[in-house]
Amino acid sequence: MTTYKEIKGTNIEVLESDPSNPLDGQVWYNSTDNVLRGNVGTPVVAWSTVNSLNQARTSVSGAGTATAAIVVGGYSTTYIADTEVWNGANWTEVNNLNTARSSNGSAGTYTAALTFGGSKAPPPPGNASLNITETWNGTNWTEVNDLNTSRRSGSGVGTNTAALFIGGNTPPGTNKVESWNGTNWTETTDLNTPRYASAGAGIQTAALLIGGAGGTPLTELWNGSNWTEVNDLNTGREALMGSGVQTSALAYGGAASPAGVTESWNGTNWTEVNDLNTGRLRAASAGATNTSALASGGVPAPGSPDHVALVEQFVGLTTKTFTDS
Repeated sequence: MTTYKEIKGTNIEVLESDPSNPLDGQVWYNSTDNVLRGNVGTPVVAWSTVNSLNQARTSVSGAGTATAAIVVGGYSTTYIADTEVWNGANWTEVNNLNTARSSNGSAGTYTAALTFGGSKAPPPPGNASLNITETWNGTNWTEVNDLNTSRRSGSGVGTNTAALFIGGNTPPGTNKVESWNGTNWTETTDLNTPRYASAGAGIQTAALLIGGAGGTPLTELWNGSNWTEVNDLNTGREALMGSGVQTSALAYGGAASPAGVTESWNGTNWTEVNDLNTGRLRAASAGATNTSALASGGVPAPGSPDHVALVEQFVGLTTKTFTDS
C-alpha cells in the first residue's frame, strides 16, 4: 500500500494550530484539537459573477455573509432608501430605510442589521453628514438613538446589538470610534490615524480597520481597548471593501491599480490573491472569513457616473476535519 510520505514526499506534520495558508491536498495533525485535518480546497480560488442587485448604486453598505447578505442605501441619481437581501442565489427588495442615505456604515446580519451615519441632500459634493441610526428586525427599519458625532464614509463592524463605527468624514477625516450596546452609542478609544473611506472587518471587541482616504496602506487592530498599527496592505487604497474577522479577513477593490486587487489577511500579513473580475470601489461587502465574501454594486473608477448592480462572490480554500468514521 502506498503511504502518504511516498505520495507527498513528507510525513504528516504535527502542528499546534492549523496552517494559515494550507496547500491544496495538505494533511496535518492538530495536536491542540487532537484531530487529523486536510485542505480540500476548491480547484480555483477566485471571484465569480452571480445575480445582480435589483437597483444599481454606489456608496452602498452591506452586512451578513456571502450566502445571506443585506445591502442598505446608496446613491444613484439620488440618495437611496432601498434595501435588498441575498439568499445565496437571488436578491429581493424588502422594506426601505426611513432615511435615504449613502456612505453609511452597517453591521449585523440580513435578518438583524444596524445602519448608521452617512450622507444626505444636498447632493454631492455638498453632501451633509448624518448621525441617524436605524435597526432592522428582518421586516422593518426602526430609528433608534443617534451617533454622538455625525459622519459619513466610516466603517461598521459587529452585530445589531454590539457594533463599532470607526473613523469617518465629519468633515474632515476623524479618528473617532463609537461603540453600540444595543441602545446607545458611546465614544471609545480613538484610532491612531484619522481616516475615512476605509474597510472594516471583525466584531465589536476584535476588529481591523484597513486602508483609507489618500490611498493609505495602514492597518490598525482593535483588541477591545486600544488600537495598534500592524502590517500594511501591499496596495494602499481608499473606498475599498472588507470582510471577515480580525484573524481571517479580505480587503478587495477600491481606488487602486489594479482596481480589483484583493488581499487576504492571516492575522499577521496581507497576501495578494485573485482580483475581482470587475474592479470597483464604494461597493457593499459581506463575508465571515477570508475564504468567502460578496462584493455588491459600486462604481468602476473614482468620479464615474456608471453606478453598477454587479455582484461577485469570492470562494477560497476550505479546511475539512477528517475523522475515523
